[in-house]
Formats: sequence, structure tokens, C-alpha cells
Amino acid sequence: MDPKIKTSTLAYNSIKQMIFQYQLIPGQKITYDFLAKKLKVSNTPIINALHRLEQEDIVVSIPNRGFVIRDVNIEEVEEYFRIRAALEMLAIEDAIKNQKPKQLRELNAARRIHQEFKVFSRNRLVKDAAFHLKIAEIGGNKLLARLLKHLFEFIYLRLRTESLPFHRIAETIEEHQGIYTAIESKNLIRARACIKRHIAQDRKATIEGIHEANTAYIP
Repeated sequence: MDPKIKTSTLAYNSIKQMIFQYQLIPGQKITYDFLAKKLKVSNTPIINALHRLEQEDIVVSIPNRGFVIRDVNIEEVEEYFRIRAALEMLAIEDAIKNQKPKQLRELNAARRIHQEFKVFSRNRLVKDAAFHLKIAEIGGNKLLARLLKHLFEFIYLRLRTESLPFHRIAETIEEHQGIYTAIESKNLIRARACIKRHIAQDRKATIEGIHEANTAYIP
């Protein structure tokens, strides 16, 4: 690989990880010099990485201001959950048809890892996505899995986790259990009902969190 491309890719992955870890937060202006110094690269790979993140709607370029971490808005959340619901309905149907014992054990392991997180954090959101992506993986549709992965990154990179309602922690654990049990028993009707309810509750909680964050940040 061309060294310049390799350095830009490293910068891209590092900046994305910083956003995941909340070292860079929604609405924050990105300073080239700060990132270049932190990642020990020149400004050029930083700029290349930011242009790539802009294409993924993770950052936005504002005239006379530079790049800023994109915040999430209600309209985007509504679109996200509509698309996610459609994709996950397909994924869960394929998973029931194609499941193997080893894959079910892996799905159950992903469910258990997620439930170990007792507070909202970036890591908890990542483990939540891992559970759902494992369902898509079991289904065997690689394109669907890639689309879902992009959707999760799109929303989870830009949520303020501190504003998400605490009651969703226990609810999500119970809902994941229901989804897993329905897949294991190959009960498609039950699985569809479980995933539909789960996504609807996630949507409601996410919108509540955004409203709370917007209220909290009013000067």
C-alpha cells in the first residue's frame, strides 16, 4: 500500500475511534494541528481522513470554520429507524432460516456481553450493535450486514450517551433475550414482533434523549 494512503487510513481510523470514545464530541470544531500532534502525522492525512468522514456524514465542513463533528437531529433519527427496521426484519428472517448451533452460541455470547454494561456508554452502544450485526451475519447476507453496520455507526457516533434514558438498560437486556429466544426456537412471527417492539422502543428513547440534550445545552 502507498505510504500516503496508509497514513491517511490510519488517521481516519484513529479519528473515528476518538469520536467513539467521546474524545471528540458532536458540535465540536476539529483542529488540524491538535489531531496532527496527537496522531503524530502531518496535516495532509488528517485533512484526507476528514474528507472521508465527511462522505460518511460523520463530520461536516462549514465555511470559515472548518470541520465539525456532526450532531444528530430528529429527522435523521426517524429516517434511521425506518431503514433499520426494514433491514432487521430481513436479517431476522434470514437468521431463522440459516442458523447453525455455533452461530447461536456466538449470538448468545454477544447478548451476554452486552448485558454486562450497566450504564450508557459508547462501549455499550458498540456491544448493542454487535448483537444485531451478529443476527445479520447469521442470515448470511453480507450486503445487508454492511448496510446495518453503516447505519449503526451513523447514529451511534453522534449520540450524546449521557442523555439516553436509564430505564432502557434493563429493557434492552430483556428485549435482546426475547429476540434471541425467538431465533433459537425458529419462531418467525415472535421474532418479528420482538424486533419490531425493540426498535420502536429504541426510537422513542433516542428521540427523548435528543430532546433532553437539546434542552440541557440551551445557553
